[in-house]
Amino acid sequence: MRGQRLLLLLLVFCPLLLGTAPTRSPLAFAPLDGGQAAVQGVHVLAMAISPNGTLYAGGRDTYDPRTPTQPNAYGLGSVFMVSHDHGAHWTKRVSEEPPPGYVAHYPPWTDHTRWPANFTVFQLVVDPSHPATIYAAGGSPVGRGSRGQTHLLLRSTDGGRIWTEILVRRVNLNAKPPLVTNILVTPATRQDLTYRRVHNAQTLAIDPHNPRHLYVGTDELGVLRSTDGGASWQYDPTSPSVAPHVTEQLVLDPQHPAALYALVQDTRLALLYRSDDDGASWRKAWQGDYTSNMFLEGGAVYLARSNGIYASLDGGLQWHLAVNARTLPGFAQGASLDQALHDHRSKAWYVELESSTNGRVDGLYASTTAGVTWSALWTKMRGAHGWLSGAVTNNGTPGLWLDDAARPRVLFSASAVEGLFRWSVIP
Repeated sequence: MRGQRLLLLLLVFCPLLLGTAPTRSPLAFAPLDGGQAAVQGVHVLAMAISPNGTLYAGGRDTYDPRTPTQPNAYGLGSVFMVSHDHGAHWTKRVSEEPPPGYVAHYPPWTDHTRWPANFTVFQLVVDPSHPATIYAAGGSPVGRGSRGQTHLLLRSTDGGRIWTEILVRRVNLNAKPPLVTNILVTPATRQDLTYRRVHNAQTLAIDPHNPRHLYVGTDELGVLRSTDGGASWQYDPTSPSVAPHVTEQLVLDPQHPAALYALVQDTRLALLYRSDDDGASWRKAWQGDYTSNMFLEGGAVYLARSNGIYASLDGGLQWHLAVNARTLPGFAQGASLDQALHDHRSKAWYVELESSTNGRVDGLYASTTAGVTWSALWTKMRGAHGWLSGAVTNNGTPGLWLDDAARPRVLFSASAVEGLFRWSVIP
């Protein structure tokens, strides 16, 4: 018996003494839903998870009655979906959409159990203190321009059954007054608020310490702030995002409550700004070429760029290449990293690779070696990328989303044509 105990102790402690402690079990992936899309006929653009485990997703309906066998990647109607089983089944609620070919102004929004027809969601965020409260930031339909008054920010307080508009900006130069808005108007801001062409609210951030403090990033009015839960908003002409640049992402620093990052860019230039006073003032933290997404984790700021993922440990003053994308299959042929997500539990990186020939996603890959080696989860995805975006507090980044509440966990990726796909992730 004593010899058996000694042998057991040697088996447990010798690897530790020799520096060869047992390693973490490798990642295992498996496509769900038989490898088919869990949701078909919808271009999913945004996703969020409630603290109670409910999934919310939004996008555009890709079914076009004029071409029933060929999906319309831009979509013909706004869609909101709810899932209570980690994406296996969804309840879909669609907007009232004018008939195909309708080119006049959209009709007034009267049915608040549906989204406005002229609304495309870009981000969904759940209030961490009130799980039934959901915010939807969006704007004009993708690829369709602005027809009629644009809706920018909607809110539901009952889990998505009824929606109200909480960021109001109506402009009619032939009316008196020409501007109707809940953005604070001053003599210094009246001209901007009246004449700037605002089509989208691209991103939203909620202060987790005070959910009544909201920040929304727009295309021509920069970052708007609210301290009363969206009843009123403040516009600062000096905030990030001056046309043609668009504020694409807002992320609050969980370790520094007053710190806020804003990723602003157009097709050629990307700029990262940081505020240390709740968005009252900003400093430029980085400038470079196009950046697909930005996120914070463990005190570090990450930027996903074409050749890899860069990290800063000092608030954006210094940067280093944290994950090398040059080893991805197809990178030598001109493909580039499109989207990235970090799994804090397994320390794995998930990335989507974009083709250099048609701008479409060529594959979804995972690496547990910071880019030294990669495993292919999915290759040759058909259709334009889906710009899937989730709440940062739930490990969501544009393009990919990980449901940590599921057992096993579920990784989501979207195709504009094929729909929403799922993989199980272990551990």
